Formats: sequence, C-alpha cells, structure tokens
Amino acid sequence: MDPSAIVRKYSPELSPLETLYKDIHQHPELSQFESRTASVIGERLRVLGLDVTAKIGGQGVVGVLRNGPGPVVLLRAELDALPIKEQTGLPFQSTEYMDDWWGRRQPVMHACGHDMHMASLMGAAELLRNARSEWSGTVMALFQPNEEHTGGAQAMLDDNLYERLGVQPDVVFAQHLMQIPSGSISIRPGPVLVSADTVRIRLFSSEGYASNPQVSVDIVVVASKIILALQELARELGKTGYASINTEEIHAGEAGADWVSHADIILDVKAYDAAIRSRLMQGIREIVEREAAASGAKKAPEITTSVRAPSTTNDPVLSQQLRGVFGGFFGSANILDDLPSHPCEDFSRLATAVNAPYVFWFVGRADPEALRRAHEQGRVLDAIPIEHSPFNAPLIHPTLETGIHALSLAALSVLQT
Repeated sequence: MDPSAIVRKYSPELSPLETLYKDIHQHPELSQFESRTASVIGERLRVLGLDVTAKIGGQGVVGVLRNGPGPVVLLRAELDALPIKEQTGLPFQSTEYMDDWWGRRQPVMHACGHDMHMASLMGAAELLRNARSEWSGTVMALFQPNEEHTGGAQAMLDDNLYERLGVQPDVVFAQHLMQIPSGSISIRPGPVLVSADTVRIRLFSSEGYASNPQVSVDIVVVASKIILALQELARELGKTGYASINTEEIHAGEAGADWVSHADIILDVKAYDAAIRSRLMQGIREIVEREAAASGAKKAPEITTSVRAPSTTNDPVLSQQLRGVFGGFFGSANILDDLPSHPCEDFSRLATAVNAPYVFWFVGRADPEALRRAHEQGRVLDAIPIEHSPFNAPLIHPTLETGIHALSLAALSVLQT
C-alpha cells in the first residue's frame, strides 16, 4: 500500500488530539520549565505503546516505536512557549504566569505554534502505530525542550540522546506553522532558515572623565560609531544575499558613576549563505578593532562569538521527493515554496550530529479566505497575526490534520512499506 493510502486508512480520530492541543495551549510553559507539558506528552506516548524516555537535555521526551528491521525516522516537535500575554480571546486562552530563567514573573503563551506541532506529532505517532502492519522500521517521536532559546537540541545531544535510546536516525523531519493558507504545505530544497550567531563585544575606556576628552575615551561614542558602521556593513553585504546585524543589547555605565570603564554590545548576526556569514563575522571584527584603536583606548576590545543556531538547509533529493509525495496527497495547488521572514532553528543539529539528511517544511495556519482578503487589501501584517504575536490563533482545522498527515507521509516515504 502506498503512503497516501496508508494515511487515509489509518488516520486517527481528531477530537482527542484537538482536546490535547487546547489543553497544552491553555497551560503553556517557558523554555527549560516545560515539566507539565513533558509529563502530558510522555503519558500520551505510553498509552500509544511507545517506549518513552523522559528528561533528556532538561525536559525532553522521546517515544520510540520499533516495528521490525528497516530505516529509523525521527520526527520532531517543540515543548516550550513564549513570555507573551495572550490576547486572542479564545475560550481556551492562556492566563498563565511563571518565572523565567532570570527569575522574572512573565505571562506565558503558545504564540509560535508549538502546541499545534505537538498535537500533530502525537497524531502522527498514533497513525503510524495504527498502521504497523503496513510498514517496517523504527519511528522516533522527539519532543524538544528550550527551542525558543535555540539550545534544546544541543542539550539533548549533550545528554547522550541517541546513546540512551539505543538507536539513531537515518533521516530527520520537522515542520513549523506559517502565515500561509491552512491546508497548504510550503517545502523547498536548500536553505530555509538562517544561521544565527551571538557576538559579544566589550570596549574598554581609559582613565579620565567625559568632560576631559583629551585624557579619556568616551566609550559610548565609540560604541555608537561601531553600531552605525555595522549597519552599513550589513546593508552592503545584503546586496548579494540576506545579511542582518541586530544590536540586541548595549550596556554602559551605572547611575551616579562618573567614569565608564567599559561598554558591552551584544549582536545577533544572521545569514542564509555561509560565505556571507563569514564576511559578516570578519567585518564585525575589523570595524570593532578599527574604531577602538582610533579612539585611543589602551586595551584592545574583547570579541567572543557563539553559534545560536546553524543554518537549516534541506537535503535537495529528499525535499524534492517529499514535495512530490505531499503534492499527490494534498493536491499540487496546495504545495508552495514560500519562506518565513528569516527565523532560525537548532533542529538541524539532531540530524548533523549523526550525518543524517533532513527536511524542514512549513504548514499553513491561516484562514484561506481571510488571507485572500488581506492580500487584496495589502494588509496581511495587520489582518493575519505573525508568529510571536499575542493575537496569533491558528485555524485548528484543517491545520491539525495537515500537520498529522504531513509528518506521517514523510515517515512512510522512508520506511519500508
């Protein structure tokens, strides 16, 4: 039986999965504190008969469905929510508050669609469990913690993810909601999500006071010159491809202090192309060192870089294969190649750690008629809330079944059927 026929025959009942979605939506949890969510997910996986391992890399949960010899397929969803006060007006709207990892009391909302991702993966796990007589191999249903801070995938790997499970994937799949019509899928080969690097810069002053510039370095002025020059760098490199340098934080001085000894600048640097990323990083160092030297500072600046998220680049063969499978099931008119506005993800680490190919695609969540009207009126951003918006309320159907079917089709396209 071909994958499409298997999905149609064994598709699970949607009502319990919609209830799960609403429950998780109403009880969201912040990154690294997803204990209730992980518990709910783990229990549902056990009821399905999967072998469950919990608390991997924090609150990570994995259910493994072994079904004879064959390929190993990993399907991923995310557990965490965002520090946003929900304003959707839904009857199951979140009113939760909790302390974040800095100890600040925050409202919490699933504004990015992770609740729908979890319900979809749970539905796919149920469908594949129901269809065990039709395929052979192993399915790993992985629920990742701390995606919003792009650390959860690496944390699971650092916690010996595959060693603890006794199995590693041959192929890895994931999906994300997007501001396209519900019922549609956007999938394409090559780069689909940007890389993201955090660059921390510390600039040093010299002894003296701002009112005596002949014997001091006004470190705030130096920092300002650097920030302006960095924007020009990104603009210039952006002529040949996407390049972004965002100044996320700047810290200098304290209230009542006469002398500022140093200033800290924290940058978020993004690119699709590895060559542009390299030129961005080199350019940042050159600008910082040049401006610091020109200021007369006696101590060289400190520059440290950490990779927040690698670029996500879909396997060309596998993504084209899936595009055909999805087109046959959902209809070619519902298969798009749109990309979101430059988000990043750490999902690909789960695949690259074991040299497995991967594909990341997007699932439509917007009411098609409302989206059509918004496009006609030129007000999509006003009428259709984006991810991380307090007004983001995905259309439940057919978004839920599309997510379930897409994950199931992807797995079955690789498993022995």
